[in-house]
Amino acid sequence: MVFARRVIELMLLRRGPQDMPGDSTTLIGCAAAYCILLFLQVGLLLPAGAAALQAGLATALLALYVRTVLRIRQLPNRFNQTATALFASGATLTLVMLAPTHVMAPYLQALGEASDPQSVTMPPSFVTLSYVAMGLWGLAIYSHIYRNALDGSLWLGVGAAVAFEVLLLLAFSVLG
Repeated sequence: MVFARRVIELMLLRRGPQDMPGDSTTLIGCAAAYCILLFLQVGLLLPAGAAALQAGLATALLALYVRTVLRIRQLPNRFNQTATALFASGATLTLVMLAPTHVMAPYLQALGEASDPQSVTMPPSFVTLSYVAMGLWGLAIYSHIYRNALDGSLWLGVGAAVAFEVLLLLAFSVLG
C-alpha cells in the first residue's frame, strides 16, 4: 500500500525517483509488471510473438538506457531507484492505456492495411483525446523522473525522455 501511494504521488509529480525503494526485488518486480502489461497492450495490436519481442526489447532498452544516462552524468548509484520509478509509472500508465488501446485497435489495424488512410473511420474523439492526454502525461512523468535523477533542468529531463522514445521508435522500425 505504501509503495502504491508512492507511485501515485510520483505520477502526480509530488515525489521523485529518490523516494522509491532502491532494492533489487522491487526493481525486478516493477520491470516484470511493466513487461507483462506492455505485452498485453501490444498484444491487442500484434501477434503474441511480436508483442513478446517488443515488450521484452522495450523493457531491456529502458534498463540499458537508464544505466547509460546515469553513468554519463556520473550518478550510477541512482540506477535502482530511477529504474524502479520508470518501470512502476510505465506499468501504471500501460494498465490505464489498455482500455483505450482496445478501442483503438480496430482503427489502427485498418489503418495499417488501408491503401487510402483517409478512408478509414476514425475512433471516437474521446478515445483519441485520452490516448494523446495519457501520452503527454507520461512524457511529463518521465521527464520529471529524469530531471530529478540526473540533477538537471526541466529541459534535460524532457530531452532524456524524448531521446528514449526516439530510441524505441528506431529499434522497432529496424525490427519491422
